Amino acid sequence: MKPIQSKIQNRVFTFALLLWFLVATPLWGEVDLIEVKKSDTAIKMLVFPKSLRVIESHRNNQINESFSDPKLIKKSLLKLDPARIAPSKMGEPLTGAISRDSLKHLAQKYSDDIFLVFRRTFNNKKNSIRHQGLLYLAKQRKVLALREIKESGSKSLQEMDLAGLKILAKEAKKVLHSHKYEKRQSAY
Repeated sequence: MKPIQSKIQNRVFTFALLLWFLVATPLWGEVDLIEVKKSDTAIKMLVFPKSLRVIESHRNNQINESFSDPKLIKKSLLKLDPARIAPSKMGEPLTGAISRDSLKHLAQKYSDDIFLVFRRTFNNKKNSIRHQGLLYLAKQRKVLALREIKESGSKSLQEMDLAGLKILAKEAKKVLHSHKYEKRQSAY
């Protein structure tokens, strides 16, 4: 009697585990990497120059018309590194959650080494803008999270946006240069 009971328990457990994986897997696929704010580990050192592509992400297919000025992005994020990571270019905006699959698709679409994906969110009640971003290293398939920046106050929307984008650019530069590899020169 006991062998039959243990077989039934094993089958029920296996069925429950399979059912849980089927239900939970779509939820894991929809994780937004910008919201998670977690960097990957075991990142190899970067040898510059690298090419950089800046891509704006919109959550829930909502594009805010007040953020549609591409000059703000050119003033701040495309001038990310004075030593020139390499040519910086704008990419087409993305909508929806940023997942590893969407980042891999970007790497196949564009031939750049590094992708800076950022998102701006405006809160009408608090009169604040939140800037979030991540760096994707295409060849290593690794994600580097950037610190979230919140701008608020009595300034205009464009001033707060420009200030937040400049801080985000400095943060991205700091994170990139922390992984920079420099060859040592010989003393001879």
